[in-house]
Amino acid sequence: MIGLLAGCRGTRPQYFGKSSLGFGAILVSARIITPNGETNVGKMEMNFESDNERYRIKFRPGKTSLLRLEPDVYRLHPTRTPFGRVEARMRVQIDGRSYRVPFPRSVLRLRPIDVPPTKIVAIGVLEARLLPIARGKRPVIKIRLDDSIQARRGLIESIINKQMDPKTSVHIRDASITWVRALEQALTQLLGETGRKRRFKPAR
Repeated sequence: MIGLLAGCRGTRPQYFGKSSLGFGAILVSARIITPNGETNVGKMEMNFESDNERYRIKFRPGKTSLLRLEPDVYRLHPTRTPFGRVEARMRVQIDGRSYRVPFPRSVLRLRPIDVPPTKIVAIGVLEARLLPIARGKRPVIKIRLDDSIQARRGLIESIINKQMDPKTSVHIRDASITWVRALEQALTQLLGETGRKRRFKPAR
């Protein structure tokens, strides 16, 4: 029964799962900004869903997560209750406090994300910005996905750097090394996007 309810909410993709035939992977991270500056204390969650699969994704501020999952065409989606009902408000934790905010429409409008087998797709950095709190008013938090080329390239490069960092745990380093070819291909594809953007930049 517990396993069935967990499946309704979405299963957890394997964190830094090793590359294996038939699997794909995504890269995600988070950025949390408060009136006092950026903080790495907190977390956010969304679902990553296709017609066949449903995953519950954790976005960690200041950390890039490599998540192995089944190849498919996905969308970022609101989280669900244990019985599968869509939650209209997402939970954001910042510096030990928990907030409930409307799921961002900008994320709902994103195009579907194709995750092919043996490939890595850098999704982007989920940003939560806590605005200055006015006296007597409720906190306002703005959520957006930074999927710019610079942000996605930063995710790929951070995983490559982990492979060479002696402080990285053996599990993460060994797992990320198995994705070397996929990381190189993802980086090459992003560089191609940069070239196309420059080539067709309209004149001022």
